[in-house]
Amino acid sequence: MNPAPTNSTDRLGCGQPFETPGDGVLTVDGRFPSTASGTDRAVTGTVEVTSRRAVRGVVSPGAEVFLVRQGAVAAVPTAQDLIGVQWDLAAGDVERLPGDVPLVSCEPAGGPVPAGDYELYARVVIVPDGGTDRLVSFGGPWPLRVT
Repeated sequence: MNPAPTNSTDRLGCGQPFETPGDGVLTVDGRFPSTASGTDRAVTGTVEVTSRRAVRGVVSPGAEVFLVRQGAVAAVPTAQDLIGVQWDLAAGDVERLPGDVPLVSCEPAGGPVPAGDYELYARVVIVPDGGTDRLVSFGGPWPLRVT
Protein backbone atom coordinates (compact mmCIF):
# COMPACT_ATOMS: atom_id res chain seq x y z
CA MET A 1 0.00 0.00 0.00
CA ASN A 2 1.12 3.50 -0.71
CA PRO A 3 0.51 6.44 1.57
CA ALA A 4 -2.42 8.59 0.54
CA PRO A 5 -2.07 12.36 0.43
CA THR A 6 -2.93 14.18 3.65
CA ASN A 7 -4.97 16.65 1.65
CA SER A 8 -5.23 17.30 -2.07
CA THR A 9 -3.15 20.03 -3.62
CA ASP A 10 -6.17 22.28 -4.14
CA ARG A 11 -6.55 23.63 -0.62
CA LEU A 12 -9.88 24.68 0.77
CA GLY A 13 -9.07 28.11 2.14
CA CYS A 14 -10.83 29.29 5.27
CA GLY A 15 -13.31 32.00 4.37
CA GLN A 16 -12.68 31.51 0.65
CA PRO A 17 -15.64 31.25 -1.72
CA PHE A 18 -16.60 27.71 -2.66
CA GLU A 19 -18.52 26.44 -5.65
CA THR A 20 -18.79 22.78 -6.54
CA PRO A 21 -16.37 22.06 -9.39
CA GLY A 22 -17.55 20.12 -12.44
CA ASP A 23 -18.16 16.40 -12.47
CA GLY A 24 -15.36 14.11 -11.40
CA VAL A 25 -14.63 10.46 -12.08
CA LEU A 26 -16.73 9.52 -9.05
CA THR A 27 -20.28 10.23 -8.00
CA VAL A 28 -20.10 11.13 -4.31
CA ASP A 29 -23.20 10.81 -2.13
CA GLY A 30 -23.35 11.18 1.62
CA ARG A 31 -25.39 10.36 4.67
CA PHE A 32 -24.94 12.86 7.45
CA PRO A 33 -27.16 14.14 10.24
CA SER A 34 -29.15 17.26 9.38
CA THR A 35 -28.65 18.82 12.81
CA ALA A 36 -25.83 19.00 15.34
CA SER A 37 -25.37 20.67 18.68
CA GLY A 38 -22.79 23.41 18.95
CA THR A 39 -21.29 21.36 21.78
CA ASP A 40 -20.67 18.38 19.47
CA ARG A 41 -17.04 17.92 18.57
CA ALA A 42 -17.72 16.71 15.02
CA VAL A 43 -20.31 15.55 12.54
CA THR A 44 -19.82 11.98 11.40
CA GLY A 45 -21.35 10.31 8.38
CA THR A 46 -20.78 7.95 5.51
CA VAL A 47 -19.80 8.79 1.96
CA GLU A 48 -20.83 6.45 -0.84
CA VAL A 49 -18.64 6.62 -3.93
CA THR A 50 -19.72 5.25 -7.32
CA SER A 51 -17.18 5.07 -10.13
CA ARG A 52 -18.25 6.45 -13.51
CA ARG A 53 -15.43 4.61 -15.27
CA ALA A 54 -12.72 2.09 -14.50
CA VAL A 55 -10.04 3.54 -12.22
CA ARG A 56 -7.27 2.06 -10.11
CA GLY A 57 -5.40 4.05 -7.51
CA VAL A 58 -4.96 5.06 -3.90
CA VAL A 59 -7.45 6.99 -1.77
CA SER A 60 -7.40 8.22 1.80
CA PRO A 61 -9.27 5.91 4.19
CA GLY A 62 -11.79 8.70 4.84
CA ALA A 63 -13.50 11.35 2.74
CA GLU A 64 -12.47 14.98 3.24
CA VAL A 65 -15.58 16.65 4.67
CA PHE A 66 -15.97 20.40 5.14
CA LEU A 67 -18.59 23.07 5.91
CA VAL A 68 -19.64 26.03 3.81
CA ARG A 69 -21.72 28.93 5.11
CA GLN A 70 -23.08 31.68 2.89
CA GLY A 71 -20.87 30.48 0.03
CA ALA A 72 -17.58 30.48 1.97
CA VAL A 73 -15.58 27.70 3.62
CA ALA A 74 -16.34 27.74 7.36
CA ALA A 75 -14.69 24.50 8.60
CA VAL A 76 -11.98 22.55 6.80
CA PRO A 77 -11.45 18.79 6.54
CA THR A 78 -9.66 16.94 9.28
CA ALA A 79 -6.02 16.35 8.36
CA GLN A 80 -5.42 12.74 7.37
CA ASP A 81 -2.03 11.19 7.86
CA LEU A 82 -2.95 7.56 7.36
CA ILE A 83 -1.96 4.75 5.03
CA GLY A 84 -3.92 4.92 1.78
CA VAL A 85 -6.34 2.33 0.48
CA GLN A 86 -5.93 0.74 -2.95
CA TRP A 87 -9.07 0.83 -5.10
CA ASP A 88 -9.56 -1.07 -8.34
CA LEU A 89 -12.97 0.08 -9.54
CA ALA A 90 -14.93 -0.87 -12.63
CA ALA A 91 -17.60 1.51 -13.94
CA GLY A 92 -20.56 1.29 -11.56
CA ASP A 93 -18.59 -0.10 -8.60
CA VAL A 94 -19.49 1.36 -5.20
CA GLU A 95 -17.24 1.94 -2.17
CA ARG A 96 -18.03 3.52 1.19
CA LEU A 97 -15.83 5.78 3.28
CA PRO A 98 -16.32 7.39 6.66
CA GLY A 99 -16.53 11.17 6.66
CA ASP A 100 -15.98 13.46 9.63
CA VAL A 101 -15.79 17.22 9.94
CA PRO A 102 -14.88 18.91 13.22
CA LEU A 103 -17.36 21.57 14.26
CA VAL A 104 -14.48 23.98 14.76
CA SER A 105 -14.23 27.28 12.94
CA CYS A 106 -11.27 27.50 10.59
CA GLU A 107 -10.85 31.18 11.50
CA PRO A 108 -7.57 31.97 13.33
CA ALA A 109 -9.36 32.26 16.69
CA GLY A 110 -10.87 28.79 16.17
CA GLY A 111 -13.56 27.76 18.62
CA PRO A 112 -16.89 26.11 17.84
CA VAL A 113 -18.63 27.06 14.62
CA PRO A 114 -21.42 29.56 15.29
CA ALA A 115 -24.99 28.30 15.40
CA GLY A 116 -26.76 28.49 12.07
CA ASP A 117 -27.29 26.80 8.73
CA TYR A 118 -24.41 25.25 6.82
CA GLU A 119 -23.83 23.17 3.71
CA LEU A 120 -21.73 20.06 4.14
CA TYR A 121 -19.56 18.82 1.25
CA ALA A 122 -17.30 15.80 0.76
CA ARG A 123 -14.22 15.51 -1.42
CA VAL A 124 -12.64 12.22 -2.52
CA VAL A 125 -9.22 12.23 -4.17
CA ILE A 126 -7.80 9.27 -6.10
CA VAL A 127 -4.11 9.13 -6.98
CA PRO A 128 -4.18 6.84 -10.03
CA ASP A 129 -1.61 4.09 -10.46
CA GLY A 130 1.08 5.32 -12.81
CA GLY A 131 -0.49 8.76 -13.08
CA THR A 132 0.53 12.12 -11.80
CA ASP A 133 -2.81 13.93 -11.98
CA ARG A 134 -5.06 13.45 -8.99
CA LEU A 135 -8.71 12.71 -9.71
CA VAL A 136 -10.84 14.93 -7.48
CA SER A 137 -14.59 14.44 -7.03
CA PHE A 138 -17.06 16.31 -4.80
CA GLY A 139 -20.43 15.51 -3.30
CA GLY A 140 -22.99 17.72 -1.63
CA PRO A 141 -24.35 19.99 -0.51
CA TRP A 142 -26.14 18.36 2.40
CA PRO A 143 -27.83 20.74 4.83
CA LEU A 144 -26.59 20.94 8.40
CA ARG A 145 -28.11 23.09 11.12
CA VAL A 146 -25.90 23.74 14.13
CA THR A 147 -27.93 24.66 17.20
